Amino acid sequence: MGKIEDYGYTDFNIIREGFSEYSIEDMTIIRVRAILLKVIKNGTDVRLNEKTFAASFSPSEMKGQPTPTIPLSDVAKRIKKPNLNYETIKEEWNEYELSTGEKLSVRAILVSASLTDMHDENGDPIYGVQMQVIHKITTTPAKLGQDGGVI
Repeated sequence: MGKIEDYGYTDFNIIREGFSEYSIEDMTIIRVRAILLKVIKNGTDVRLNEKTFAASFSPSEMKGQPTPTIPLSDVAKRIKKPNLNYETIKEEWNEYELSTGEKLSVRAILVSASLTDMHDENGDPIYGVQMQVIHKITTTPAKLGQDGGVI
């Protein structure tokens, strides 16, 4: 698949990527996602490098003035409603084809959401979120040729 394998990494192609989506008790929608960046696979040992992202989509009555950027370590001090209730709208797997022929599935799941007193550059409220990322690797079946034999 690519030259990165010469450097000891496992290459991969994106099959599909999507968001998990949740409806928060205050009517905000939160989308979360994990993006795969690197894979190192050595036998049964698998190491992944991924990043998680979250975005909020709020009703107009919750919008406010954008808050100046503060250090991430200060966000916890700005929480005004901790541990909000939420319902799952959808949870999607991101799927990747590894150069080993296996399929890697990655899913970000919302664990908790807390409303802060801050707003992003669009005026949407900022939430402190905790996510968990789960993974599964499956072996893809061998492709069959026209005569039924394995290619």
